[in-house]
Amino acid sequence: MPSPIPSEIFWLTLTAAFTVLMWLPYAYYRISRAVPKIGFLRLAADPLPGDDPFDDDWAHRAYRAHMNAVENLVVFAPLTLAVTATGSGNEVTAAACAIYFWARFVHGVFYTVKLPFVRTIAWFTGVGACLVLAYQILT
Repeated sequence: MPSPIPSEIFWLTLTAAFTVLMWLPYAYYRISRAVPKIGFLRLAADPLPGDDPFDDDWAHRAYRAHMNAVENLVVFAPLTLAVTATGSGNEVTAAACAIYFWARFVHGVFYTVKLPFVRTIAWFTGVGACLVLAYQILT
């Protein structure tokens, strides 16, 4: 029977999967706007020629939330992998990874619906979780 994956890897995988899926709302928005204007065949041949701005603010916020998630995953993933590679994983690092996932989830949702105070707290919570991982590796 294969050994269970470390909690840190589980949460990293969920975070990466969520980040991958975050493009769906604004991609749907772009496609739903482009197809009536240029048709499906042209869209498939040359997706969204010219980087048209978003007409709706929510779609632009969803795009920015996704970009922010990608930018932060670049920090979280190596720290999580370093915890696993160095054998530094423990209850604290597992909790930090779970907290990071939920912070990024809250950040993405509340960024899209325009609740900046909650979004900011979620962002700082994610940063704190990364710092906890770094501390656990270095001590």
